[in-house]
Amino acid sequence: MSKRILMISVLILTSFFVSCSKDKAEKQAQQQAVVAAPKVEAIVKVEPFNAPESPVISEEKAKLYVKASAALLELGVSWTDRIEKAQDNEKVQILNAYNVARDQLCARVGLAGIAEYNWITEVALKADDNKLTFESAGMKIQ
Repeated sequence: MSKRILMISVLILTSFFVSCSKDKAEKQAQQQAVVAAPKVEAIVKVEPFNAPESPVISEEKAKLYVKASAALLELGVSWTDRIEKAQDNEKVQILNAYNVARDQLCARVGLAGIAEYNWITEVALKADDNKLTFESAGMKIQ
């Protein structure tokens, strides 16, 4: 009888240690996922953007927009795989880092971050007065 009790005790202790080590392994995997996620920190100062009253933009702004468009396309392609392959708990961090990267890219090009890029896309690009400006900057408008 004492051998049975001893065997059961050993099995209980063994299962306890196995479950504890499994919990540790899961915690370490989660910590490594957090470490592997991109850091969200701005490198370039992004100026605040206030939309102008007129949708008309200069040829210089149009050139910056064209340059930012091409760069944002490449950035999106390079981040797509990382976002798609990420686990659910990582996706929010990766998407936040991607948004910071987009903002930084636009600031490096010379725009006031992604806010100005979006304003040009939604407002200035649709204004008929800017059609020739965008075409002279190298963009085809249909």
